[in-house]
Amino acid sequence: MSWMYFVGATYCIAALFLLAMTYLEGLQAHAPWNVYRVAGIVICIFWPVLIFYLMFKIVTKRKIPQG
Repeated sequence: MSWMYFVGATYCIAALFLLAMTYLEGLQAHAPWNVYRVAGIVICIFWPVLIFYLMFKIVTKRKIPQG
């Protein structure tokens, strides 16, 4: 199995979790379906990319001492 399957599965799980939490929060608050609620749900699909990007940058910028 390729590492891309693992990354893809992790991304999907994170995005679905955030999507479900945002949807349930809107239901609990009895929020109307307006532009802000829809935008919040759409953003849930894209913001895990930011987490992976930051993790990638942290790993690639780490300086390993040459002993």
